[in-house]
Amino acid sequence: MSHPREPSIADLPPEHEHDDRQRTVEVNVGAITETIQVEKCKLVVVDGPSTGLELIVAKNIVRIGANEKNDLLLQDNTVSRFHCEIRHIGDDYLLVDHDSTNGTYVGNLRVREAFLYPNCEMLVGNSLIRFVPLVEEIPVYPIKRSHYGSLIGGSPRMRDIYGLVDKVAPSELSVVVQGETGTGKELVARALHEHSRRSRRPLVIFDCSAFPENLLESELFGHEKGAFSGAIKTHRGVFERAEGGTIFFDEVGEMSLAVQPKFLRALENGEIRRVGGERTIRVDCRVLAATNRDLETMVEEGTFRQDLYYRLAKVRLTMPALRERTEDIRMLVEHFLGLLRERQPTLQPRGFSVDAIEAMQDYDWPGNVRELRNVVERSATFCEDELIALGDLPADMQARLGRPPRRSPLVAEVELGTGLKEAKERMVALFERDYLLSLLEQHNMNISRVAREAGIDRRHVYRLMRKYDIELPERES
Repeated sequence: MSHPREPSIADLPPEHEHDDRQRTVEVNVGAITETIQVEKCKLVVVDGPSTGLELIVAKNIVRIGANEKNDLLLQDNTVSRFHCEIRHIGDDYLLVDHDSTNGTYVGNLRVREAFLYPNCEMLVGNSLIRFVPLVEEIPVYPIKRSHYGSLIGGSPRMRDIYGLVDKVAPSELSVVVQGETGTGKELVARALHEHSRRSRRPLVIFDCSAFPENLLESELFGHEKGAFSGAIKTHRGVFERAEGGTIFFDEVGEMSLAVQPKFLRALENGEIRRVGGERTIRVDCRVLAATNRDLETMVEEGTFRQDLYYRLAKVRLTMPALRERTEDIRMLVEHFLGLLRERQPTLQPRGFSVDAIEAMQDYDWPGNVRELRNVVERSATFCEDELIALGDLPADMQARLGRPPRRSPLVAEVELGTGLKEAKERMVALFERDYLLSLLEQHNMNISRVAREAGIDRRHVYRLMRKYDIELPERES
């Protein structure tokens, strides 16, 4: 069989370059683009033992060979187990031979690396494969629902988010989720993974800000036993642990410049090497990232690599702050209160008053949804009424709203000038007495029921009653 005779990389002009920037789609909530372009490639076996075999795939690395772990599996005994691969880099597709026995040809030239062009043919062993790049236009529409995965909210801003996540999730596009702290960036990553083809494989969450620079490389790529002082056993990094699944790199803007080049190579080549190791390990995982910093500004300042930014940000999504979607607050409050009641069935409050909800909608929420959840849990824990009122909201929140906080009834019974230790003991005693009286009244003085709900034994109930001079009615025995 003659080799196909098409121009090779050697025939391309020297100015042939790629630019990742052309492949970045910025999706700011509230201004969703009508379509997202998903780049795919089609491989068609036009000659050889597997003639007629086709593969359409949207992956950054497409592996070809005789081993079943390859994307394009060839039934050809002249093809090596991991013969070659096609890497999608920027606008280009790079063919890389893996020291195969019978070589990889483009045109009449045996190549180690070569950029592919539309409809060119490559010879892999005795199999002739045609390469066809494709671009799929995917329309994005808002989804009219009040939640998506663990994301909660029915506002137009959130419905835009749901529509985008629904379209991007099945693809292999890398996504950078930007937004203030507490806006739910990790929840977006979880939704992307759960609705992807990789959902049955691991989702590994890695906080780039949690490790000092000298440990970051080891955590990313792993290390061999004895690689450095303290390396008492082999350690698998996040790329290995996420094999076949998804890695979510939180606070990616905190990654040091020294580690960024190695990180980029792992993304582009799909290969890593453990610290202190010599063996190259192939990895297959989708990458998602999040940051509360402006990566574009960091690129301009030289603190974040431009090529890494465009490799990560094939789609860029900005989560809205809670103050920008205040119509979701009531729904979020009900959701968080429901979760708290599942953990604490005896919780007294059943909801929030209208005044409390309105106050929360007027608040600026510097900590966003995370702060809202904290406020719900604090208010519900200390409220003794059916509805959580405006005065039950945390004092620091009321101060920011310009409202004088209501003084707690317990605090009101502690005299001014009382020392902290004595005041604390006094408040605990007041709480114990009020709590016990409330349960006794609620259960008609039935000691067994009181003990069961309080999670203590009957003897402890009697001890507390004696401590606070609480007596049973004579009709009780």
